[in-house]
Amino acid sequence: MDNYLQESYPQRVLHDMSAAVLVLDRKGRIMYLNRPAADMLELDDTCPPGTQRFQLTSDNTENDEFYEYIFAALYQKQETHVGQVKYRSPSGKLYHVRISSSYLSTQDIENSEIVLTISDETQEFMLQQKVHDSATTFTTFLFGFSIWMILYALWEFLGRPIASDFLTHGIEVLSVIMLIFILHRTSLTWRDLGCLPENPKKTVKTGVIVALAAVGLLFAAKAVARMIDPGCFEPSAPFFDISRFGIRQVLYILTAGIQEFLARSVMQGNLRRILVSRHRGVMAIILSSLVFAALHIHFGFVFMIGAAILAGLEGILYEKQQNIVGVWIVHWAFGICATLLCLIDH
Repeated sequence: MDNYLQESYPQRVLHDMSAAVLVLDRKGRIMYLNRPAADMLELDDTCPPGTQRFQLTSDNTENDEFYEYIFAALYQKQETHVGQVKYRSPSGKLYHVRISSSYLSTQDIENSEIVLTISDETQEFMLQQKVHDSATTFTTFLFGFSIWMILYALWEFLGRPIASDFLTHGIEVLSVIMLIFILHRTSLTWRDLGCLPENPKKTVKTGVIVALAAVGLLFAAKAVARMIDPGCFEPSAPFFDISRFGIRQVLYILTAGIQEFLARSVMQGNLRRILVSRHRGVMAIILSSLVFAALHIHFGFVFMIGAAILAGLEGILYEKQQNIVGVWIVHWAFGICATLLCLIDH
């Protein structure tokens, strides 16, 4: 009974630990591993001690630091080695772990063992990375927004020497620069930024349906406005002027995409990540819509109100789909229709 207690108690403690525990002999044979270690390292914890070998090399260079801790315990026996490293499992899953390695020496050197304790800190790392990425992205936007506001103030100071459309193109150039910077300086991918939908067919279908509804509302709004006040539009201008459609309207699809990246991926998406309000989704839509309206200050108050309303509606669609493809379609269709209905001049 005493021998049983002496042998089983340490194993019971290791078995119940939440951290992964792996014990290797000098030849890399597995003398013990608990369930967390078996799951993380994708090993069989039912094999008898010494019958299963742990691979100490890998073609995946991401695991080099992980293996270095094993060898460090072997070559620097008097120290415990602790650090944070990445580990890519055989199935491809990436872990961020805190590893501790130490050498247990015995009188018989061949029976000495290396003990590894591995704590999975992937979730904590991802949370910190998300905060870092959001902060970097939003700081980049504030930097670009401030530059644009200074350029707008200079434009007003000089008496508006160039057409307002040039300021809009300036926003687009800044947006492209910000996109390149964000992709380079953060871990965010095209999918994280909402540029690649998970279900393209469904996303496009929904976007087209919403776009048709928005176009229908524009037609109805102009028809009602003309009935109430026939002079609110140019009397000689046609209700719908197809002659306005040209290469500029075709290229507007690029403008719409860039603006939606700025409004949704940079503003709304990151606001939703950093806001702590219980209604952070709604708050993100409202704040991003107001900022989007402010970016159109050079077109005047009425245009800004329209931009805020459109941005709000598109923000709801983005919140549902979590990508910019659907709102991109709506934005482009709405802008083209407003131009052909002679509601705007570009």
